[in-house]
Amino acid sequence: MKEKELERLIKLKEIENDLYNKGFINICGIDEAGRGPLAGPVVVAGVIMPKHSMIEGINDSKKVSENKREKLYDLIIEEAISYSVAIIGQDVIDDINILNATKEALTRSCRWIRYKTRFNTG
Repeated sequence: MKEKELERLIKLKEIENDLYNKGFINICGIDEAGRGPLAGPVVVAGVIMPKHSMIEGINDSKKVSENKREKLYDLIIEEAISYSVAIIGQDVIDDINILNATKEALTRSCRWIRYKTRFNTG
C-alpha cells in the first residue's frame, strides 16, 4: 500500500481507534444513498470490520467510482465481521419524509448488525 494511502486510512480510523481505546468492541460504519434523487428508495449499509482492517481505496461511496465500489464491496464482505443493508421504499418516504425514512433505514441497519454480530461471535 502506498504511503499516502496508508496515511489517509490511518487518519480515517482516528475516531474509531479512540472508541476502541475507550473500551468499545464493535464499531459500525454506515453510509447512505438515495437522499438526493426525487424518486426511489433510500438505502443504508452498515458494516463492522475487524479492528485492524485497512482496505486500500475505501472511502465514502459517493467518492468512489462504480467499478471501484464493486471491487471494494467484495473485499468488505469477505473481511467484515457483520454487515447489513436496509432499504426504505418511495411509498414510505412519501408518508414519513426523506429525513425520517433515512433515520429508519439507519436504525434498521444497525439493529440487524447488532443481532447478527451478537449471535455470530457469542
